[in-house]
Amino acid sequence: MPSLNLYRNISFIFIVFAIIILVAVFSFFSTKATILITPNPQEINLSFNLEIKEDPTQIELEEKDVVVGKMEVHTRKGSGSFEVLSTKTVDSEIVGRVEIVNKNNRDQTLVKTTQLQADNGVIVRTNSAVVVPAGGSVMVDVFAKDPATFVDTDPGNLVIIKLNPSLQDKIYAISDKVLTNSPREVKVLASSDINRAKEELGEILLTELNNEKMVAEGDNFVLSIKNQKADSEIGAEVDNFTLEGDIELKVLRTNDEQLANLILRKVGNLDLSGLEIGKIDIGNIEYLIIEEDLAGSILVKVNYSLFTGINENNPLLDKSSFVGRSRDEVVGLLSGQDLINDVEVLVSPSWRTSLPKQESKIKIIIAQ
Repeated sequence: MPSLNLYRNISFIFIVFAIIILVAVFSFFSTKATILITPNPQEINLSFNLEIKEDPTQIELEEKDVVVGKMEVHTRKGSGSFEVLSTKTVDSEIVGRVEIVNKNNRDQTLVKTTQLQADNGVIVRTNSAVVVPAGGSVMVDVFAKDPATFVDTDPGNLVIIKLNPSLQDKIYAISDKVLTNSPREVKVLASSDINRAKEELGEILLTELNNEKMVAEGDNFVLSIKNQKADSEIGAEVDNFTLEGDIELKVLRTNDEQLANLILRKVGNLDLSGLEIGKIDIGNIEYLIIEEDLAGSILVKVNYSLFTGINENNPLLDKSSFVGRSRDEVVGLLSGQDLINDVEVLVSPSWRTSLPKQESKIKIIIAQ
């Protein structure tokens, strides 16, 4: 008969084998996977006409593109001095521009072609007659007296040759750039300078109205500059110019809740299945006034950009496409999709390389 020890050994081996089988079965059925999705938001542009009325009917609010609101108009006359940023390269007799300084107690008149001499002996002439006020200065273009012998001249002071020697240390010229007869870059007033000045004038108005508590951050408005006039013509070689004009700011006051609901209604007409819609931010709406002389209402064109992101109902995230596949296969299926920026697949236990064969054991997490 087999000994008692033999029975014990066989029983022990059987128990160990059973445990191994149970662990394997448990590991098989307990495999879980998590797919981490980093979405790539997609921009959607909405554009529609909106009627803003002070007293619309309930039917208009429910069936038409109408919200409660009104328009406030603020105007200012504004002006400012602005730097010219546009340039061009020119080839001319003018070798530069100098500042005539007058530290005397009397105005000084200088005729056209007044001679100015630099430290290196080069002589230039003024291109126009000027009157230099006492204690002040003026700018004037200069050209070479003798182009054949002219050489580039470094920045510095220039003596007014025919001025009384006793005044030459009080009335003199200064060049802050090299005087040269080579092709040079000069500032030229362009349309872009005018447009930039108009924008800066608008900022001046906004600052004033903000200080007066008449307009606040987040308000919807349309700003325009009317009757603008510059003191120099486009194409003029000037360093600075003055722009003045009538500045008009139209602030649109609307019922934000009604407008947000209208946008959601517009979005509802789009095919956005499988996409998550971001929060509606009324402050990001752009307006273009189409008609403001309507009886009791204003017609505007609304432009609004909103962003959508992928959600779990999107066909791309159908779990049946992932069961039993390897990590690399799942990453390959999801990578490169327009709606997905990044994907990471985690499988538990870590030694498993494939996802479980049950959809219920696959979890999808979309980063917010």
